[in-house]
Amino acid sequence: MEDGKAPGAAGTPPTEGGAIGIMFERLNRAVEESAVGRYFCLKERKSRFTTELRAGTVTFLTMAYILAVNGAIVADTGGPCGPSDCTQSTGPFCMFGPPGGTGMDVGYLSCRENAKRSMVTATAVSSFVACVLMGVVGNLPFGLAPGMGINAFFTYTVVGFAGVGGMITYQDALAAAFIEGWIFFVISISGLRGKITQIVPKCVMLATSGGIGIFLAFIGMQTSNGIGLIAFEPATLVTLAGCPIQDRAHMYTIADPAGVCSLDANGNLNPPSLGPASPNYACITNMKMRSASLWLGICGGILMVLLMARGFRGAIMVAILFVTFISWIPNHDASYLGASSQIPGGEERMAYFKKVVQVPNTSATDLEMDFSAFGTPKLWAALISFLYLDLLDCTGTFYSMAAYIDKRQPGFINPITKTFPRMTLAFSVDATAIWVGALLGIPPLTTYIESATGIREGGRTGITAIMIGFYFFLAMFFTPIISSIPPYATGPALILVGSLMMENLLDIDWKDYTQAIPAFITISVIPLTYSIAYGIIGGIMSYVIFYVLLLIYDLLSIPLTGKNWRDVLAAAKPEFLKPMAVLEQEEIARNRARIDAMERQLEEMNVALAHAESSSISDKQSTDATVAKGVAEAVEAAHVPAGGPVGFETHESEQQKPQQQPGGPNAV
Repeated sequence: MEDGKAPGAAGTPPTEGGAIGIMFERLNRAVEESAVGRYFCLKERKSRFTTELRAGTVTFLTMAYILAVNGAIVADTGGPCGPSDCTQSTGPFCMFGPPGGTGMDVGYLSCRENAKRSMVTATAVSSFVACVLMGVVGNLPFGLAPGMGINAFFTYTVVGFAGVGGMITYQDALAAAFIEGWIFFVISISGLRGKITQIVPKCVMLATSGGIGIFLAFIGMQTSNGIGLIAFEPATLVTLAGCPIQDRAHMYTIADPAGVCSLDANGNLNPPSLGPASPNYACITNMKMRSASLWLGICGGILMVLLMARGFRGAIMVAILFVTFISWIPNHDASYLGASSQIPGGEERMAYFKKVVQVPNTSATDLEMDFSAFGTPKLWAALISFLYLDLLDCTGTFYSMAAYIDKRQPGFINPITKTFPRMTLAFSVDATAIWVGALLGIPPLTTYIESATGIREGGRTGITAIMIGFYFFLAMFFTPIISSIPPYATGPALILVGSLMMENLLDIDWKDYTQAIPAFITISVIPLTYSIAYGIIGGIMSYVIFYVLLLIYDLLSIPLTGKNWRDVLAAAKPEFLKPMAVLEQEEIARNRARIDAMERQLEEMNVALAHAESSSISDKQSTDATVAKGVAEAVEAAHVPAGGPVGFETHESEQQKPQQQPGGPNAV
């Protein structure tokens, strides 16, 4: 071997780690040259088999929180549980417990807990199926799981807490999601969904990536899915957090304040009717940045950055595991398990963690759809809401993740058509995952923005997605272990990847106000509304408003400018209406202008550097001449002989030194 390379592997990266490195190098080359490597285009996408496996591991670790979180959120609907499961009282609202009681009905809670375990398993099963399909069919390194925004919409808006106050029942909502998934599939397979990426202005699509980056960082800084750096503030909405658990005041959403307090038949005060507490909290004291879990998460983020700065492979994965293992040690302030946890529910998590293995079972929630309510307008309203959210959220996330790959592998996205390899097939898989989730009793699945962590780790092909699916398969049996990864272990990864996604904003023409303002609106609205869909809508609407108003202005000013109205309309034609040849010419012109600007900037820098060097040389020569003149004048004033004063060495040899005269230098 020469220079750390395997024989005959000219141009391949050097092998590291001795015998293990050679073994991995041989494995990578064997897979690359096999039918599997050719199918997944490993060589074309400049990736390696072991890199794909590592990227899938990192992506799963950042997504693993969804196993516990999705089940906890959707279980608030009650699932298939209802008044018939109550054991302490009767009536349509018996789920909330008997009058004068201290909590919800015991029988209902037991049913809901069983449904929750079924939903956790259903989350793993549906994510496994979706990720494997994405890898095999779409050949993209994207992970899929139930969406964090849409599951809250499904639970608290469409169905309602405990099935009360929503639009439709849990069974009706699953039926709506199932039909919406098939409609979404038809839109995707027909290519109509792909046309959206061409209609949406390029500046908005690029800004979506940056907005998602800030969105990721925002999630990673919160307590429920991050390190707990920020929390609720009544006056400013968010503020610095990190206070100890005893100094936190959790928030409640109360639709009818008058109904919070009530009296029973005997005139006694009933327990307050507040509903579930929000995971968000306000710090009631100034004891901020005192949470041990916050500082453990920060240390994990610092470790992550240091390892990445030194080119350590798997830096994100190592940092997540480092924080996770420390958090599993009980009885310290940064523990995730046990009574000492700074995140509520530590004792329940410890009890669940000790089970280690569980048998997969989705019988409590699968095939619960009810299609009898399709004649009601509320069901169609829910269906259309699901469709519009999935259409904008999923498509925006898809393009942003593809743009993130394009930054690392230029040419992955066609800059003219805004398409990428197997786009239609990947869109179809994304749509298929929605009705798969509905069959198992959970809200629609979507492509996860956490996929960016795996892309950053080197994932380029569907092998990464298959690896993610493999971990979800293991999670069916090891859910107690996998779901115990703390949010402050994965939060730093979300913040880091969010910061790296900012590079996509460099391609926006910020000097063109008609592109810069819609782009900024998109970037800012996504994290501030917690919705990718709202950000895209805001960007598109602002772009259309500017476009229409400027077109009207140009048409009205024709008498003053002397332009032809046909030329004005031709110049204002949207990109998706222009012929392919025109789009190619415009893209070439933009690239040429970009290259010319860079060359001019480089030339200006070279001129400035040459001027600085010449000035430095001139100043040095002037300084040397001044010093020499000063030394000569000092020597002449002191009458120092040519040999120099006593104690100073010269370049002359001892034989060449003139004889010292009496009273010479010694006298001086």
